[in-house]
Amino acid sequence: MKRYTLIIASLLVFLAGCTTSTTNIPASQIVAPVIESTPTLAAPTQPASFFDYDASRPFDVKINSQTEQDGVIVTDLSYASYDANFSMSLNGRTLAYLVTPQGKGPFAGVIYLHWLGNANSSRKQYLDEAVEFAKHGVVSLLLQGYYPWVAAQTLDKADRPLIIGQITELRRAIDFLLTQPNVDSTRLGFVGHDYGAVFGSTLSGIDQRLKTYVLIAGVPTLGDFQKVGTTLPDGYLPLIEDLDPIHYISKAKPASLFFQFAKNDQFVSQDMANQLTDAASEPKKIAWYDDSHQMSNETARADRLAWLTEQLALK
Repeated sequence: MKRYTLIIASLLVFLAGCTTSTTNIPASQIVAPVIESTPTLAAPTQPASFFDYDASRPFDVKINSQTEQDGVIVTDLSYASYDANFSMSLNGRTLAYLVTPQGKGPFAGVIYLHWLGNANSSRKQYLDEAVEFAKHGVVSLLLQGYYPWVAAQTLDKADRPLIIGQITELRRAIDFLLTQPNVDSTRLGFVGHDYGAVFGSTLSGIDQRLKTYVLIAGVPTLGDFQKVGTTLPDGYLPLIEDLDPIHYISKAKPASLFFQFAKNDQFVSQDMANQLTDAASEPKKIAWYDDSHQMSNETARADRLAWLTEQLALK
């Protein structure tokens, strides 16, 4: 079965709220995220014509719900995508959780982008982890990926603008995170798994604003995942090969990179992992775990916390 045929189940999951160990906040007491003026974009590390966008587009934040989980505020929200034509099936909006710690900061900021797999491959994947990080002084933004999670791959020329759009939407996410009060613009990070790591790898080479990346079970080319369970049409890969992460990960410096891989990964071979990490700029760290592609390993989670604690100067 093709990986992207599992999207319907994923949609049902990410539309559901988090109910474990939470207290619903009455509508009259919901506090909307403060949207300050959109920051000026830093100059990219290379010409980013594919990924240019209008950073002044209003976010038009809409809150679905707000809960308190272990003293941390979890806001289920949406905001306008960088371009209304990108996420058309979601009415031009991006869905996300904003996880906010108590106190006045300054706070570090982390963006999460989940994997494409089973019915749990949604923005909820790292919600518990983000709540834990909040206790260390981190504001987290957990995005619901649009392509290829909601908009499935077509394996033709229609995929190209969606790939570019998903990466551009990550730049928009940095903008949104920086609008939150007391987020330190010098202490921003990214955590991505599977396709989240693929798009994060490309982001690292086009936007200088993030200090560190944790890239979990990533691959050097888009085709490495797209060919799983299917035969790619002739002429398809040349349409997108210039967007492959291996072309961008070498330009991540000065950002630091932490690669996490599973020893028993059915989708990511050691050769693929080596191609990606060999191309990556310094500083970088590589770790392997006794796990499968799902990467639910508690040691890996602890290592992410330790890495981000050091790189982002957390409590």
